[in-house]
Order: sequence, then C-alpha cells, then structure tokens
Amino acid sequence: MSDSSEPAGVTEDASKREASASAEAPRAPRGERRNWLVLMRRILWVGVLIALAAVAFGYLRPRPATVTENEVRFPLPPFTLTDSRGMPFGLEQLRGKVWVADFVFTTCPTVCPKLTQRMVELQQKTQSRGDAFHLVTFTVDPENDTPEVLARYAAANGAVPDRWTFLTGPLKEIETTVVNGFKVAMGRTDPGGGLMSIFHGERLVLVDREGTIRGYYHADDEGMAKLLRDLDAMFATS
Repeated sequence: MSDSSEPAGVTEDASKREASASAEAPRAPRGERRNWLVLMRRILWVGVLIALAAVAFGYLRPRPATVTENEVRFPLPPFTLTDSRGMPFGLEQLRGKVWVADFVFTTCPTVCPKLTQRMVELQQKTQSRGDAFHLVTFTVDPENDTPEVLARYAAANGAVPDRWTFLTGPLKEIETTVVNGFKVAMGRTDPGGGLMSIFHGERLVLVDREGTIRGYYHADDEGMAKLLRDLDAMFATS
C-alpha cells in the first residue's frame, strides 16, 4: 500500500513558509492607526452631541400652553353661602364648571371697580363657553353687602345671573371660605379716627371643574391675557 502522508521534511518546510509569510505580512503604519483612532473618537463625540441636541430639543421646543406650566393646585373645601337672590349657593353648584372668582365690596372706591370691570370683560369674552364657565364674586363686607345690595350691584354692572353669581353670608363663613379656602387675605384695619378700613386680595382666581384652584392672576392686561390663555388651555384638554 502506498502511504499518502507527506514526508516530515516537506511538512516542516511548509510550516516555516507559512510562519515566514505571516511575519512578513504588511502592517499598518503606526501613524495610520493613530489617525483611525482619532477618527473613531470624533465619530463617537458627534453621536453624543447629536443625542444631547435631540434631548435638548425635546425640552426646549414650544409646547402647547397648559395651566400646569405655573402649577397651582389647592383643593377648595366645601362652602355654602347666599347669593343675590337669597338662595344657598356653594361649591356643589359649581361642580363640573370652570370658574373665576374675585373678592370685592360694593362701597370700595379703589381696586374693586377695576376687579369688577375685569369680570365684565370675562363675561363678554367667554360667552361661547355657555354653562361650562361661571363667574363668582365674593363680598368681603357681608355686614353691609346683603343679597339686595349685591343684586343692585350686579345689575348695575350688567351681570348675567345665570353666568355670574354674587355671594354673601355670615362674616365668619366668608372669612373661612376666602382666607382658609382661597388663601386670599381679607380683614379690617383701623387707620385712625375711628374709621375701619377693609383690605382684601386683589387677584382673580381660576378654579377647575373639580373645585381645585389652578391659578392667581393680576387684574392688569398681562394678567388677563394669561388668564384667558389658561382658560383656553383648560377647555382644550377637556
């Protein structure tokens, strides 16, 4: 029989040739390897920068206006007062409505007329909201602002009874609702001469359908513009 294996010398020579070929295989110059590493690092950094830019764009791009941008959430405690018709009216009657509150007294010669005028503007600009929107004015001088007095004040300012309610009641209950509920200051001071001066908060308050306070707004042009934007956003998300 013939032996098909190669002679030992031939095998050994072949191994040496392979080793020699491997040793003589051309290698990339050191400078080229360094350039390749620099290129890979640059590609990696470009990828990181692109990712960071995408994240930043997600945070910084314009978003739909919502009332949560200036987050205020104070749940109102239940209250029941008396409206200008002498009927009980409170938080229960406002459930399911978006509403705005202000705080005045009918003999106030300074800020109250301005607040009332802003409420008149809101009544006009929210007509399309129908029963879904309501206005509520709380007197901070209930001893003088009886239901009859409030009814005359409401009529003089063109209030629509089904859309704008004026509330009075016992002083203690008014204080509890205004101070503890709305977190709005009210009270009386004696500036001297035996004359009592009434003070109260001068902002409009936005309340959502669940009876939660969502914002406080100055009664100036800027405050009104923001209030109207927040109202639109609230109805848009309903």
